[in-house]
Amino acid sequence: MQLGCCVSPTYLKYVVDAGFDYAELACSSTLPSESTSVWNNERDQLLALGVPIRGFNVLMQPNLHVVGPDVDVSAIREYLDIVLTRVAELGREHISFGSGRARKIPRDFEPARAENQLLEFLALFAELSAPYSIQINLEFLRRAETNFINSLLEAKRFVERIHSNSIKILADFFHMMEEEEPISDLYLVSNHVGYVHVADTGRLYPGSGLYPYNEFLNTLRRIGYDGPISVECQWGDVESELRLSAEFLRQYI
Repeated sequence: MQLGCCVSPTYLKYVVDAGFDYAELACSSTLPSESTSVWNNERDQLLALGVPIRGFNVLMQPNLHVVGPDVDVSAIREYLDIVLTRVAELGREHISFGSGRARKIPRDFEPARAENQLLEFLALFAELSAPYSIQINLEFLRRAETNFINSLLEAKRFVERIHSNSIKILADFFHMMEEEEPISDLYLVSNHVGYVHVADTGRLYPGSGLYPYNEFLNTLRRIGYDGPISVECQWGDVESELRLSAEFLRQYI
């Protein structure tokens, strides 16, 4: 397993010294609304730091919905084309699709239609990402963030329906704990787990709370998972908490 952390570009310089193998950035870090020249300058600055970037999260912009009456497939395609091209220039390995607002089913909207829309979006995303060999990780979210796909088992149902080797499940420890999902559910999705996020009680840094990390990480080992594990939390004193997180997790990884 490799250990990473979700940070903004401002804190990228601390990642390796804190004890992490790689960084994970938000897709907004690719500046999808900016010109190619602006992006090229930003890209060069990020790459100059010499920090491996393996993952990207927070895929969709707030105004782009993938389910509901306002889905604009052309706008989604145009946006994804830009993001995928720029992600490939930085890391080209993993993109996580959580984006709770983008996939929230509106009131009085037919759930079956929303499911079909999501499947169509995932199929499009898989098609566009294929030339870059980028793995897509579908993230289930707690119900406080969205009303659509709130558990490992729900995520499994969609991954199995899309029939694409490039789409896996992101197993998020924080969302599992918030939704009181048994850690043993990992055994039921073992063939589909492609990425992992962790945080601790209150979505703070690992080691600061009460979550059963030993059980969670041992279960990942038992199902044969050997992929990336990224800290995704609300940072306080970023430089200090990065070090504390890495030290804590290295006990288990």
